[in-house]
Amino acid sequence: MNNLKKLLSFISYKVIPFLTGEKHAPDVYITNAFYLNWHQLSKSMKEALPYLSGNCIDVGAGTAPYQEIISTKVDKYIVADYTDTRASMFALASSEFVEADVLNLPFENESADSVIFTQVLEHVSDPNLALDQITRVLKTDGILVISVPFIYQAHAQPHDYWRFSQHGIKKLLHDRNYEIKLFHFQGYLGTTLFSILNGFIWELSSKNKFVRNFILLPIILIIFGINNFLGLIMDSIKLQAYSPNFFIVAQKKEAK
Repeated sequence: MNNLKKLLSFISYKVIPFLTGEKHAPDVYITNAFYLNWHQLSKSMKEALPYLSGNCIDVGAGTAPYQEIISTKVDKYIVADYTDTRASMFALASSEFVEADVLNLPFENESADSVIFTQVLEHVSDPNLALDQITRVLKTDGILVISVPFIYQAHAQPHDYWRFSQHGIKKLLHDRNYEIKLFHFQGYLGTTLFSILNGFIWELSSKNKFVRNFILLPIILIIFGINNFLGLIMDSIKLQAYSPNFFIVAQKKEAK
């Protein structure tokens, strides 16, 4: 029994991440359930790079998937998150880790030239306070890179509180005197539909990890690959009302 558990664990935490490219995020493989979401985020972050400079804080970075590309563009790259995320993070020598709560950031006023805040705001109990804290820390004319979900499945429960329309997130930024420099729809109906479908298949199959890992895994990965390919094709029809996620580069301006 112990050997079976070890084998299940090995497949779950070593084999599956290897086959789906999970550890290469954001550049995961097409067999990854959330390839379409990562694909969009990767493209957008690379377009945001020219806006970044100086002292950059990645707030709520999690596993810090963008650290490798960001750290080459800025003078100092700081990961700010809870300590328990540090264990799952691959840290570059050029990065610094700071224990931080986004509702009470441990940084001086106007101490950051750039702030990364991607896929975090939906998990914060008070999004207005979180944005106020980031605005406090960011220098005037500094850059905020933020992404938020719109049509997306519940995740990281129970700490999944909010969804934001494109008009809602823009208003939150405009209210704090940000000028939007770049706005991306992170996919359209294809990404929305097939990401949710892939998530459903993965969640359902994970109820019995033995069956998933030893019987269904090859079939599931093939289905993910087909779904992701179809999602890319369907996204050529740009139905903005059905976007799963929004990505924004905004510049902080002086308070009016």
